[in-house]
Amino acid sequence: MISDLMKLVDKFVGGFKKRLYGKTFFCPVCHLELSYYDVDVNGNLVCPLCGVVIELHETYGHSIPIVNDVEINRAQPKKRLHPLATHFPIGLFPLAFLGALIITIASAYIKASGTNSLECGFCRDISPVLDNITWIFLFIAVLSSGFTFLTGFLDWKQRYGGRPYRVITLKLVLSGLFIGIGIVILILHPVVFTAGVIPFENPVMIPVTFVYFVLMGSAMFMLATLGHVGGYLVFGK
Repeated sequence: MISDLMKLVDKFVGGFKKRLYGKTFFCPVCHLELSYYDVDVNGNLVCPLCGVVIELHETYGHSIPIVNDVEINRAQPKKRLHPLATHFPIGLFPLAFLGALIITIASAYIKASGTNSLECGFCRDISPVLDNITWIFLFIAVLSSGFTFLTGFLDWKQRYGGRPYRVITLKLVLSGLFIGIGIVILILHPVVFTAGVIPFENPVMIPVTFVYFVLMGSAMFMLATLGHVGGYLVFGK
């Protein structure tokens, strides 16, 4: 199951890369995938992962990356908060998604069986607590994603010299989208979940719940993509 999920994430990431990266090549040292747009006017590029200076040479219509130097004066900040900050949204948002899914399944069961929510022990005692925990996880995940974005931006400026790498652009764009979608989810959550259940007796709640989970699923894939790309940027391939 995990391998299938990773293949789905790879396919999802590949779609973003193809649109944003354009033509790509791999660093000869660390094998990080880089875009031709990352190369400066002189045909040179500093690999953001291993720090080697790559020069692209055209040979018979093919570009060959050649290592001709190493950036030895790269900034090495002692306190890199960005890798630590990424664990909060990546760790808490999936738990919030799971909590919302459990409540939704319970609400659908109540609606299908015709059970009164006041007579359901789970809905009366457990579901409201689970709803509160879910919202708290959502709030912390979205709030911490803002801090993650800020620390990542500062890390890019300090450690990577603010160079316009497409991999950094991808991370910045997806992080901004995740924050925006996360804010919308926070606003929708108390509308969808009332006292720990979804009032499906109101027909309007069905499309609203659908939109809520579409946004949740989109945010999950964005987090997976960010973790996927960020892992390559830190550890290589």
